[in-house]
Amino acid sequence: MLLKTSLIVAFASTVTALMPFQADRFITTDDYVKVSSVQDVPAGYRKHLATLGSTTGKTASVVMKPYEVNSTKSSTVLNIVPGISLLETDENNECYYVNTTIGTKEFPLIIDTGSAYLWVYGSECTEKACEDEAVYTPSSESTTATSTFALAYVTGTASGDVVEDNIIVNKLATTQKFRFGMAATVPDFFSNYPVSGIFGLPSNDSSSIESIISALYDSHAIDTKRFSISLGQVGSNKSEYSNAGIFAIGKPIEELYTGEIHYTPLLETESLYWQVVISGVSVDSYGVTFNESIEINGTKSTSKRTAIVDSGTTVLALPAQDALDIHTYFPESITDGTNFAIFCNSSLDITLTLNNHNYTIGPEQYLGQAYDNDSSYAGYCVSNIQGVSSDTVDSWILGAVFLKTVYADFDVENQQIGFASRNENVELTSTATSVSSASGTAAATTLSTSTSAKNSSSNSTSSYKDAAVGTAAGLSICSFLIPALVAVLL
Repeated sequence: MLLKTSLIVAFASTVTALMPFQADRFITTDDYVKVSSVQDVPAGYRKHLATLGSTTGKTASVVMKPYEVNSTKSSTVLNIVPGISLLETDENNECYYVNTTIGTKEFPLIIDTGSAYLWVYGSECTEKACEDEAVYTPSSESTTATSTFALAYVTGTASGDVVEDNIIVNKLATTQKFRFGMAATVPDFFSNYPVSGIFGLPSNDSSSIESIISALYDSHAIDTKRFSISLGQVGSNKSEYSNAGIFAIGKPIEELYTGEIHYTPLLETESLYWQVVISGVSVDSYGVTFNESIEINGTKSTSKRTAIVDSGTTVLALPAQDALDIHTYFPESITDGTNFAIFCNSSLDITLTLNNHNYTIGPEQYLGQAYDNDSSYAGYCVSNIQGVSSDTVDSWILGAVFLKTVYADFDVENQQIGFASRNENVELTSTATSVSSASGTAAATTLSTSTSAKNSSSNSTSSYKDAAVGTAAGLSICSFLIPALVAVLL
């Protein structure tokens, strides 16, 4: 989404971009089939199921709501200080965004670990998405670069000038002007969300792009190149601390997790994704063997998979055949070829193994909204595991459905990502704080929370994402993505 009309370019490349399109995850016609009629359930798993008894019938049941804490343990107190922000979300829990000050104005930007670039709605934008949202107006202090950006989406292109200005996020300030995109055109798709752009969080810098994490490190606002995310409400429902999660820049926040953080090295690729190897997948402790073999580090495997950890995608997005394979393990699951549905009272767990540590995704995460009782799908729930054409993506996308189960530490410096158990007994507080940078401080006494002119609350639905900059393709944007070729000029 980043370019100007000038043909004076410092960098140019053609890359594959993933773009959003609004996919209804409900099966809306009678043109559906049982997954088992398309693909046989593994014989060994049928025997395994027989030992479970009749625990997965069609009668609808109430799905557990994640993050409802009923613990008698004493709470850990977390003080909201510079480096920490409370996240907000839209009314369907599809996007998570943080307030970012650019120049002198705040903008709610989607935190997006599947995207490499930061861009914001510009004052020249007249598109529907920019209506009633904060837009950036260059000032005498900002600098317009001699380059432009353009990112192609299914529903249109986001494009505009590349500019430079000072940025403050989490009360941490850059001391040098930071380059970002100022969009004059934005696809109408973005009008579904109360945001003003994208806060890209790549796994590293490229020859053409410096990440905001590196800029803050170079400004001595942080002493390590890393950030962490805890999606889902943290703490109580006190109005002054209402949140949809926490975004922290710098070292891990010990109050937000329990036990140790277990790290997995990133795959060495030219992309700027947070991409790792899943060494094994199991459903209810039964190891999954996939029909398609993939090559990882020169070796082919039908049990291992690669995965991109993406805070800008809501669901688990899998290559189509892998999604079909997974759903064969759920009795009587159905599909229309794109979307899947699972019995609402499913009790099976999905376990991912990363670097010898297991992470469980339970029904409270993979089950979406229930079908109406008067529909032919009564008793079924939308599956938050979606299939994507292999032309679009050949890696798994671990979106919010996964991230809500863990505390995630993104370590740029050591090229690794770590996960720990979330601490569900946290109480939030705050004291008068100041903006932190190498050049001094500015008084600030308010919490860093994201707001917008449109509604924000919480619930659950699907997603997938952005586009590319340089060698890094962006992934989600709060709804499904499909690929296209785009030229990025910076």
